[in-house]
Amino acid sequence: MSSQPPQDAPATPRSPRQPLAPDVELNPPRPRPNLSSMLFLTAFFFFMSGGNHAPATGGMEIGPDGEVRPRVSELEYVRGMRDEWRGWLNGTEGNYTEPAVPDMLPSSIVPPTYAHDPLQHSHRFYSNITGFYRHAAVHPLSLSETRNDSLASFWNGSALPLRPINETEGWNETRAEEMRGAWDWARTVRWDMNLKERNVSSIDLSDKLLHPAEKDENDYPEWTWVKGALTLTSRPASVSSSSLDETITYNFYGLHHIPNGTYNLFALPEGMRPDIRRLPGLWGEARWAGEVGNETRGIVLRELDKEVKVQQDLFVLGDMRPDDVSETTTCPLLIHFSLPPIPSPSLASEIQAYHAELSNPTGLLTSMKRPPGYSQLPPGLGGVVVADGCGWALGIEGGEGLGVDDFWRREVDYSVMIALTQLLLLYLLVHQMELTRTPSTLSKISIWTIALMAIIDSYVFSLNVILGVVDVGHGGPDGRGGGLGVWVGGFAAFAGAVIFGPRYAVTLHRIQAPEGAAPPPAPAAPVTTATVTSDSNNSTNANDPEGATNAENVNGGRNRFAGVRSVTEGLGQMFRGRPAVNWIVMALLFFLLGPLLFTPSVFPIFLTSLYSFWVPQIWRNARRGNGRALGWGFVLGMSGGRLVLPLYAFAYPNNMFFTEPKRWVWGLVAWQVVQVGVLYAQERFGPAFFLPKSMAPPESYNYHPIIPPPDAENPSPYDGETTCSICYEEVDLYPRSGALSLSTHVHSRSNSLDKKSSFAVFPTVISSKDKISREKESEREGLLGGLGGLDRRNYAIAPCGHVFHASCLAQWMSIKTICPLCKRSLPPM
Repeated sequence: MSSQPPQDAPATPRSPRQPLAPDVELNPPRPRPNLSSMLFLTAFFFFMSGGNHAPATGGMEIGPDGEVRPRVSELEYVRGMRDEWRGWLNGTEGNYTEPAVPDMLPSSIVPPTYAHDPLQHSHRFYSNITGFYRHAAVHPLSLSETRNDSLASFWNGSALPLRPINETEGWNETRAEEMRGAWDWARTVRWDMNLKERNVSSIDLSDKLLHPAEKDENDYPEWTWVKGALTLTSRPASVSSSSLDETITYNFYGLHHIPNGTYNLFALPEGMRPDIRRLPGLWGEARWAGEVGNETRGIVLRELDKEVKVQQDLFVLGDMRPDDVSETTTCPLLIHFSLPPIPSPSLASEIQAYHAELSNPTGLLTSMKRPPGYSQLPPGLGGVVVADGCGWALGIEGGEGLGVDDFWRREVDYSVMIALTQLLLLYLLVHQMELTRTPSTLSKISIWTIALMAIIDSYVFSLNVILGVVDVGHGGPDGRGGGLGVWVGGFAAFAGAVIFGPRYAVTLHRIQAPEGAAPPPAPAAPVTTATVTSDSNNSTNANDPEGATNAENVNGGRNRFAGVRSVTEGLGQMFRGRPAVNWIVMALLFFLLGPLLFTPSVFPIFLTSLYSFWVPQIWRNARRGNGRALGWGFVLGMSGGRLVLPLYAFAYPNNMFFTEPKRWVWGLVAWQVVQVGVLYAQERFGPAFFLPKSMAPPESYNYHPIIPPPDAENPSPYDGETTCSICYEEVDLYPRSGALSLSTHVHSRSNSLDKKSSFAVFPTVISSKDKISREKESEREGLLGGLGGLDRRNYAIAPCGHVFHASCLAQWMSIKTICPLCKRSLPPM
């Protein structure tokens, strides 16, 4: 049977494509949905919809304890409180009853030191102390224990109850223990608070845009409404420092009775809503014959009416926010404070005129004498706090008052300081970028140094943005100015963190990326060679079974870790090929680790790691033998400028952050000095002076050799070439004399410079004696360099033998890496 070769099947004829008619139009393809746009819209509606839905007029909801209850909006809740209080005052029947007067009022156990008679001092007291009250001492007193002689001197003369409170009728020890919680009341040592006073709200709220000082219509001129927050600090008995302090924050409302300089406040832990209807009971109607109690009830009604009006004017409303019950303690605080009386009528007039000038400036403030603050007059602000139902009382005294005008003055000082500092740092960064624009200079700079600086700038930017947003419109009692100053420093930090810093880092990455690239794989060996090698291996394994076993163990170990290597390589390829994944991972780490990094025990370590930005540059200099990578103006300016903010926050006691001086900040300063000192030592003694020989980089060309003094027998080859061809000025090749000249003259015959320079141009065979002599010379140069190495760095001799000033050649090589005269290539300097 004969086989015929297969024949190709005949091609099917295709009709030519006919052009479309001019009046026929194809619909354009539908665009693909943009995933980033969809994610943005989803996030936008998610964040903008939280808590801004319309109030529900009906329906049910599940409470925090699982109970089913009617849904109530914030407006309905406040309106219900107002209606209940108004009905109680008018005597109408209802389900609400005014809270009873507490069994123990804080005003009843105030020491005589802080019980001032208003008639004796002609009612001369401060009318407004809006601001901050810091570092007050706390004297705890247990009301459940029998009195003894170990009480603090603060309580001397106080009308303390004779019987412990736990022996009185109606005391519930189980409830008291539950309310006290985990807070150590006996170790409470410090009291800090900030408060704001304003006039009592008027019935007509149409003038709400006016400042309270400009309102003439005030039915309660002897009262001011007080609102603020306080912080209690507890310290363990076995600890003397503040590193293990615990704090809890309270929110309070209250009233200030101006004629007698007293405050009565009601406070609950942060997250719980204080009921202002308990305030009238703190004044004790029996003591004031009912007049003060009636006034306080009317003031509470005014404030409830104002809150209802505010809720009605909101664009959208949400449901009533339930209380976030504190897990530390739920004890309510009944607070009574007394202001010190003003000793003389003249001083009272000065204080009144000074505060009037602050409220309505007329240009006379600079010429007025600053009067003393309320905390500077004896005995200062003091009082008593009673943890209602918990069996504890706290004595408060010795705090430092800071008025709001003084605080804004501190903020202005901070704004000027941070603006000048950040502008200086930004200028140094931009100037360094201009000086290093060639690959030879960019290859010397560590990318991690610039990255750490950008991270620091990002934190500074975040801090200043928060201060600017919070402080805008609160620059003084008149409500003008304030936080705009910190935006200047914030913008400079933003430019360094987002614009110039990343741009510089990207440029460095592009130049230095080939350094970390893996070498290309070796070409595959020929098949014949592989076959011969395989046969020889087989014969070797047959003759040496132990060697075969070792080979199997090696291959088994490789196979054992093959899965791990594949996973790591896959992860590395994923991060390298998808930059978005890098940003997502970095953002997740930032949000997850952020709260941990700013805890008091971890923050010093975190800050020290951030301020180790010179360590990567030191390591790169040592491993690559780099010199003159960064200008000393940049190094010193960055080191000093970036220490300004930590020193202000943790070393300056009168800072605007109210942080106490920390001793560890001086360790941060010392760490910066050490890093700069190592950089200086690298310039003087060599980049790898601290590394062992096994880790030191290959020896690079020495542009600053020791030149022996010329003599008749051994003339120097550079006697006729001492003019720098860049600046055309004379180069001093012999900057030192005396012992150095004599030492170089003694060793000049063993290894002269002409041999060294001729070797650079014409390579020759080096004998063992020459190697030993060169090693001795290098040791001698190291020893003498410690004495006068900086003098030799004033000149530079190229491998081709031409002489230049070191600074001139460095500037030349930042642009071109060839000799200006002979155009030969120059090694890194």
